[in-house]
Amino acid sequence: MSTTRSRSLYAAAMVLCLTGTTAACTKAADSPAPEPGIETTAAAAPSKPVPTPAEPSKEPTTDPLTGGRRSGNEVFAVKIENTAAARPQVGLNQADIVVVEEVEAKITRLIGVFHTTFPTRVGPVRSARNTDAQLLPMFGKPGLVYSGANRKVQKNLRTASLVPIERSDRDSARLAPHNVMVNLKRLAESHKVGRAQQFGFTFAAKDARWTSAESAGSVKVKVGMDTTTFGYRNGRYAVSWNGRPNIDGDSRKPVRTDNVIVLAVKNRHDSDSTSNISVVSETVGKGKVTVYRDGRRLTGTWSRTTVHGAMTLTDSNGEAIPLKPGRSWVLLQG
Repeated sequence: MSTTRSRSLYAAAMVLCLTGTTAACTKAADSPAPEPGIETTAAAAPSKPVPTPAEPSKEPTTDPLTGGRRSGNEVFAVKIENTAAARPQVGLNQADIVVVEEVEAKITRLIGVFHTTFPTRVGPVRSARNTDAQLLPMFGKPGLVYSGANRKVQKNLRTASLVPIERSDRDSARLAPHNVMVNLKRLAESHKVGRAQQFGFTFAAKDARWTSAESAGSVKVKVGMDTTTFGYRNGRYAVSWNGRPNIDGDSRKPVRTDNVIVLAVKNRHDSDSTSNISVVSETVGKGKVTVYRDGRRLTGTWSRTTVHGAMTLTDSNGEAIPLKPGRSWVLLQG
């Protein structure tokens, strides 16, 4: 390169430095000129990572026991006496599910399953049976509140998927042994038990099958020697026991429910009990189910394959029978 040309290039660079920024001047001075015949490409700016969309929540929004707004509460079951001496019972209107079961000598007892509400008084509480140890694990690991049980049943309760909670809190205004009343709210605060899980029942406010289902305004179900009647009025069923209306012993309000579920079960002699007359109602297996809601009736099949498994209610086409969102009575008819 000639001396004259070199001086011209130097002068041009100085003009750029005087008219541009310091950074541009520095860059011009530091960056070598490209060699002839070689193309240059500006470096691409690093791209920002695209955030991965969050997975939609798969947590059900409805409650597994009622089909209403989901509750984060645990599940407690209370064994409640169902004789004339026990009436009027307390707390049944707050139970999400009430189960009617035969125990012995054609006598029945109730299991109140509480989840969305824990009353301060529930009872009268009586002894547990092996039917409870088989039925209740489908709710997860609920607390079972009871008042006594024979030694073989006690052993089975301790090994079942539930938390035994034996109580003997007496109400002096009632006669023993029909006077064990419990503060379920307080028990829920002091005992760690399992939370609610999906256990097989489904709910729907509306379903075309119910629109065309057979009318059934009054329902009578016999379990053991007791007949429970459900009279449909004003959108719900009023409950009666052997012709006598069920009235809450504290609030004096009629006991009502939204669904009535009758399970045809097999009753067998309880060979794992010290009692010679106790029976077990089998709730693992399958059988006929009749469901009542909104003054109508549908029939189908109930099925449950294991003690820890869910219980499904299906129609003749194998489709789930939807219950009305609300409270339910389940009757084990052997």
